[in-house]
Amino acid sequence: MRFFRSPSSDAAFNLALEELLFQDGASDSFMLWRNAPSVILGRHQNAAAEIDAGMVRARGIRVVRRITGGGAVYHDLGNINFSRTGPAGPWSADAAARVLAPVIAGLRRLGFDCAISGRNDILCGGVKISGCARTVGHGRMLFHGTLLYDADLSVLARVLTPDPEKLRAKGVASVRARVGNLRAMACAEAPDTDAFLDRLTGVLAGELGVGGASLPEAALTARAEKLADERYRTRAWNWGTPFPCDLVRRRRFAAGSVAAEMRIADDRIAALRFTGDFFAARPPEELAAGLIGTVPEHGEVLAKLRALDAGTYIDGIGADGLADLIAP
Repeated sequence: MRFFRSPSSDAAFNLALEELLFQDGASDSFMLWRNAPSVILGRHQNAAAEIDAGMVRARGIRVVRRITGGGAVYHDLGNINFSRTGPAGPWSADAAARVLAPVIAGLRRLGFDCAISGRNDILCGGVKISGCARTVGHGRMLFHGTLLYDADLSVLARVLTPDPEKLRAKGVASVRARVGNLRAMACAEAPDTDAFLDRLTGVLAGELGVGGASLPEAALTARAEKLADERYRTRAWNWGTPFPCDLVRRRRFAAGSVAAEMRIADDRIAALRFTGDFFAARPPEELAAGLIGTVPEHGEVLAKLRALDAGTYIDGIGADGLADLIAP
């Protein structure tokens, strides 16, 4: 197990660095990192639907897309992020608990009564202080999450524009009402974020069974800068490219929200894209490509989805649910 603390607060660099650690099959890794003010989009999200573009532009907030699914999150230097990479295996609530065990144990040692909740959250005192996401590829797993310690939650509420159906499903009135900072929950006088990060680093080193955290070596840093330039600093990756559609159908499932953005020509699906805060086991672009040319009628779409083994693409949503979305 290698334990890193990133020296950078550049979201593009940090996401590139964790992707390289994810790709490295030689060893497992754990990394702590922080970003300057930025919005981190889920892999499959439509940026225009999730972000107040005028607000992020006015405040100089970076928008960077990650390679994992799930929803958009706001980062600043009061938020601490963690990444865990290692071999992929069957995923379940128990598997998630094992991956998060060092984080939960470390927070408890620092005086916070935290627990896992739902598919990807950590709660403290009933308030969300962390959201997590995961992806797999080539036998490897990347699992990462946030730890809200002293983030500016007023900015978070102004730059993110989540689907109201998501908030209703959570039983809360706003994205701001769902989350809280660990610093405000501390039982004693709370240190600033820098000091807390030092303490967290120490307890996590103990939980991980390593001597301490190190900086990434120069060669790895250079590769991360190169990948950041090629992907994470490009507008095409972060904001997406124009997509021709004349019909959008949305639905909230237990496993996440999905939008089917379509163009219909000559009574056939001519273009299709799936967007949302879902997690994908296989590239949803492949599933969408398989539906091109299909008549947008429920029976036709359902038969095609079943033939494509649709249930293996978007986690928790099978052919029947996607057919109801595309051709209700």
